[in-house]
Order: sequence, then structure tokens, then C-alpha cells
Amino acid sequence: MVGVFDSGIGGITTLCSLLERGGDFVYLRDNVRYGDKSDKFITARTLSACAALKKVGVDTIVIACNTATAVAIERLRELDGAVKYIGTEPAVKPALKSCKFVTVALTKAAAEQRRFRSLISGHESRIKVAAFDRLAEDIEKANFEKRTMIKIAEQLLNEVSGDGLVLGCTHYVFLKRYIAMLSPSLKLFDGNEGVAKQLPQRNNATVKFLRIRF
Repeated sequence: MVGVFDSGIGGITTLCSLLERGGDFVYLRDNVRYGDKSDKFITARTLSACAALKKVGVDTIVIACNTATAVAIERLRELDGAVKYIGTEPAVKPALKSCKFVTVALTKAAAEQRRFRSLISGHESRIKVAAFDRLAEDIEKANFEKRTMIKIAEQLLNEVSGDGLVLGCTHYVFLKRYIAMLSPSLKLFDGNEGVAKQLPQRNNATVKFLRIRF
């Protein structure tokens, strides 16, 4: 059984990709966006979530949050080798293969991490980093209302340069259709497919939703 964790609703975009592979999943979400939180806070919440998922019997945990991956996944792997941890990374490498210049949109907390800096190392001349404090929170508050989502997509696009955009936060994937509508020539990338490929193909899929008090 596979546990899936995110700071909010963004991990649903990852879960949808995972369900296409088949398997049994348990989804757990926090109710606090991590983009402007401290490393200590993010690590503590992520550890608590993973402990809850392990209690229901998962053997693999997908951290369906780019920020939590960047901040905490190395710590998780150090503490617990019995569970396989799969992180969500910005799809920088596929984007650079297809584009001349790309913008990577992600949270400020993720952008400040050594893990992300290592990911873009050597390619800085072809990458613009667009870091946001509250974009994920704005997406959740929009409640999928079309006009509001379009405005948020426009806000993101104002920071974009080049011919490719990496959506480096699972929340941002909800903007994909609106970005494609507003900027049809822009190539879009996210890390969900890369995460899904790390799980075996199954015939059927089930999902349960877990609630805990952090």
C-alpha cells in the first residue's frame, strides 16, 4: 500500500497520475501551505504525517509536495530505511531537453533549499527561478472558480520568461489548463509523471483518505 502526503490539495494532482498506474493508496493532506514556513516547521509536519501513514500499513510514501520533498525527504530517509520514500521534484531536466530557456515556478521555501540548487546547478544561464510565497494558498482559496483561477494564472505568467515553464509545486498543476489557454505556445512541465513511473503498474486502483490532528 502506498501513502501519499501533501500540505494541501496539490497532491491530488499527483494522486491522479498514480491512480493511472493502479495500486492501493492512502491520501493524507495537511491544511497549511508550506511555501512561507520554516524548515523546522515543514520537517516536523512531514514527519508527523509519515508516522500516521506508517501506522495504517504503507510500505511506500510519496511526498506529493515539492516543498516538503526539498526540505525533509533526506531526513526521512535517514530516519527510516524500512519505508521507500518517493519525492516530487521540479521537472527541470525534461524541460531543458525540450526548451531553450525555462522558468521554474516554485515556493520560496523550496527555492532556498540546497536540493533545488543542486538540481539546477550548471544550467543557471538557461533558467529563471520564479519563487512565490502564497500562490498555493491563493489556488486553494479560489476553490476552482474559473475567473479567479485565470487571474492567478496571469499572476504566474507575469513572472515567466522563455519557451518553457516548470510547475514546481503540485498546487500549481491546477493552473495548467488556464496557462495553456492564456499562452498556448508555452511548453508546460510538472513532476507528477516522473513520480508515477517510480511505482509498478497494477491492474486496479483504490484510494482511501486519512485524517489526523497535527
